[in-house]
Amino acid sequence: MTFVPHEKKPLLARILDWLNEPDEWPVWVQFFLLPRPLGRNNFFAVRVVLLFAMAFFTLQAFFGGYQSWIVQFLHNLNLPVHETGHIVFRIFGSEVIISLGGSLFQTVMPLVFCLALWVKPRDLFGASIALWWAFENLIDVAPYIEDALPMKLMLISGGTGAEAPYGFHDWNFILSETGLLLKCDEIASAVYAVGYIGMALCVVWGAWSLIYYFVFQRQNSGLLD
Repeated sequence: MTFVPHEKKPLLARILDWLNEPDEWPVWVQFFLLPRPLGRNNFFAVRVVLLFAMAFFTLQAFFGGYQSWIVQFLHNLNLPVHETGHIVFRIFGSEVIISLGGSLFQTVMPLVFCLALWVKPRDLFGASIALWWAFENLIDVAPYIEDALPMKLMLISGGTGAEAPYGFHDWNFILSETGLLLKCDEIASAVYAVGYIGMALCVVWGAWSLIYYFVFQRQNSGLLD
């Protein structure tokens, strides 16, 4: 009898086979990369448009910085959330925490939406948009941190931080009270970096969820709702 060696599949074919068998993925991989199958009324075209918008806005923010129209537009949407954070964090009593509450709340609130869409419904695309919003809020907060020392930004009072009483400029107060005021530029740079990298990764995550649906789940009728 002639021995016929088992033919090894090309690497790409093996990867595609693995992707087509999500039950074999480790649990942590499923958690991050396996989206819920979309039903017939999946608004796929709308999701694609939103993905391109998210990518476009990310590039606008990256190349235009804080002065880009998209960051300024979203700043106006984020501002009420920021101010609400100061009210919510009053329960802690500490003036530093109350000052931090605005920036913290505007970043944490999108994370709540992200988890609500991610953990149970497994809507990875919706979660990627919410998480993108959280990272975009870091881009909104970073200039405020950077301004902690010069205090030249206009505040909601209509004047600059330098013209306002001590404590009115959140990040001047926070960093002064914690002894980190002279490191405001370094802290702001780190926040900018995390924000931009996070926004880009969210675009990739959202794109992955749509590609996986289109290439694998769409063709498997057993996966459709």
